[in-house]
Amino acid sequence: MKRWFWLAFKVALVLGLLLAVALAGYFVHLDRTITQTFEGRRWSIPAIVYAQPLELYAGLRISDLELTQELSRVGYEPASSVALPGSYRRSGAAIDVHLRGFRFPEGSRPAGPVRLTTAGGFITAIEKLDRRGRGIGQAALLRLDPPAIGSIFPGHGEDRVILTPEQVPQLLRSSLKAVEDQSFDSHHGFDLRGILRALLVNVRSGELSQGGSTLTQQLVKSYFLSNERTFQRKLRELAMAIILELRFSKTDLLNAYINEIYLGQSGRRAIHGFGLGAQFYFNKPLDELVPQEIATLVTIIRGPTYYNPHRHPLRVRERRDRVLDIMHRQNLISETELAEARLTPLTVVKGLRKGGTYYPAYMELVRRYLKDSYADEDLASQGLRVFTTLDPRLQDRVDARVEQILNAIEKGRELPDNGLEAAVVISDTQTGEVLALAGGRRAGFDGYNRALEARRPIGSLIKPVVYLLALEQGAHLATPLADDPVALELPGAQRWEPQNFDETFHGRVPLVRGLADSLNLATVNLGLELGVDRVAARLESLTGKPAGNPYPSLLLGAEARTPVDVQQLYATFASGGFAMTLRSVVTVLDESGTPLSHFPIELEPTIDPAVDTTLLRALQTVMTRGTGKTSRLARSGIAGKTGTSDDFRDSWFAGFDGARLAVVWIGRDDNAPTGLTGASGAMRLWDAIMDDVDIAPLVLPTAPEQVPQGFDYRTGYAARGRCLDAEVVRLPLPRDARLENNPDCGQRWYEPLVEPFRRGG
Repeated sequence: MKRWFWLAFKVALVLGLLLAVALAGYFVHLDRTITQTFEGRRWSIPAIVYAQPLELYAGLRISDLELTQELSRVGYEPASSVALPGSYRRSGAAIDVHLRGFRFPEGSRPAGPVRLTTAGGFITAIEKLDRRGRGIGQAALLRLDPPAIGSIFPGHGEDRVILTPEQVPQLLRSSLKAVEDQSFDSHHGFDLRGILRALLVNVRSGELSQGGSTLTQQLVKSYFLSNERTFQRKLRELAMAIILELRFSKTDLLNAYINEIYLGQSGRRAIHGFGLGAQFYFNKPLDELVPQEIATLVTIIRGPTYYNPHRHPLRVRERRDRVLDIMHRQNLISETELAEARLTPLTVVKGLRKGGTYYPAYMELVRRYLKDSYADEDLASQGLRVFTTLDPRLQDRVDARVEQILNAIEKGRELPDNGLEAAVVISDTQTGEVLALAGGRRAGFDGYNRALEARRPIGSLIKPVVYLLALEQGAHLATPLADDPVALELPGAQRWEPQNFDETFHGRVPLVRGLADSLNLATVNLGLELGVDRVAARLESLTGKPAGNPYPSLLLGAEARTPVDVQQLYATFASGGFAMTLRSVVTVLDESGTPLSHFPIELEPTIDPAVDTTLLRALQTVMTRGTGKTSRLARSGIAGKTGTSDDFRDSWFAGFDGARLAVVWIGRDDNAPTGLTGASGAMRLWDAIMDDVDIAPLVLPTAPEQVPQGFDYRTGYAARGRCLDAEVVRLPLPRDARLENNPDCGQRWYEPLVEPFRRGG
């Protein structure tokens, strides 16, 4: 018996030694893995993308409400004093603002107070202030902080703003320990009492319903482990936490926790860390949060889904107040601060344009613009700062008008609710900077971007290319065209017989009417005379993309293009004949603020300026006499073109003044008919958008070789004789242009004598 006992003892001893060696080896492996991973941890720091800053100056028209809204957009809050950055106060006709420091591409702006004086909806003066609120000099120009409109984050969706220990408020550090792990400063990775308490709860419930994890264990789970609830995973978590505590300081561990912890979801974008959490939920930097806001973030870490303040505000406020009580018991806030904080409503920001949410449609444009200069990995991990051309005020107006007008159209025409979709692109006519972009009717939707991806037939929007080619071949605005029947035999024994919208033939018409009234037959006859292949080649030269349909139907817009493609085409017309790359990015800085890239304006002369000016006069006539004349802004000096595809499936409008070009598309994703023409659909939305901005009328010069002449808009005949009551237009024509008399009108006896003076001869 004794022999068997000693044999069993030896076997147990050997097995124990083997187990100890195995455990030791496992711990050595675990130690090496954890240490290397933690020491080498370099968070993927997404590129932060900024919109244009609002520039303020004396004489700027902006209402007091708009001004405070813009301050709110970038996280400034009203306060009784402006002692701290990020605050503002109204006093009579003045608004005092304590600006935050900000690093612009041109250099850093220090924090400091300023006074904005307003009157009658205008800024009248901008004054710098000292710390006591006394004026120390006038400022000619003031830029607010540019709004952060999004991040270019990695494929796994983690977005964060990295903070150093010095950037973390002491109240947050202390509150985390008070609420989540009171023994953090003394334990070695685990809290035995917490584990026993959680074990008792789990035994009673028969499942792992409570964790008892320390901050270190939570950090381990976020870094290394899955969310599965098993005893094996819990033991591994415990071992890893002990190793981290042995290898790294409490300061390092707490700061890693503050940068790593998961705080919520915005679409496919995961909100990690308190730096981004402060922006996402409160639209301001972490160091500007007040006690109740810090308590809200501490509440959310317990369960970002369960304690989602947007979905469960009462639940979150109840726990927030319990957190505030703990903060008070731990002497982190005073009795007065506690009372004030508990009385404060849950003030998380709402709406798609605040709190670190982003403009996904425009962000996709930025990604595409940068793809040739930066790898996706660099954009998602190197902490770059991207300054864009987005005008957030204009973008918000676009988003609001898209939803408003589509709802009105559906209601007025008894169309199915939410059946219509839209895309809008707005750019600066002189620089090509994209100021706003809507990819659909749902603002902020991160999905199918119709502005960039929806290739739809552009209808009559292609007609200016045909007429441009004719002008380049020597035609002028009164050149007669034949609006007569067309019948062509196409390959495959198909017969093509296009019709005008009104299903009538107008016979002889001047070139300007063919474009302005969007006459299909006049355009087709002109295009066939010029040559379809030449029209296709000119389209390619203007857009950089070959025609997908190099057949006669191309002349009427049987050519699929995206709204951004159309924007590129019309940008050349609107700029005076210069092809320009649509620009969404101005500058890229690295994490330290050093400029990496600057994206200058790129212009290439593509159309003779005199020819382009003539085309623009025709596009202005579209608005004053043609298919665009029902626009509320038709006689504001704008130019534009309507477009409608077959069976009313696509409604288009491209319109511009001297400052902005906007292309609008309305249709259905299933390509079903909408019953909308370009004028009744897209132009209506264009009007609503442009109603909100100051129109800069196009001022078109008359070339020295041209002279204004009057002619009959209906026929192109000279406006003389007994036809002086005709629909006369007066447009610049070449000096040597000889207009025919209408044979049905005759000629007055004195007209040969004054003819030379009519032409400026």
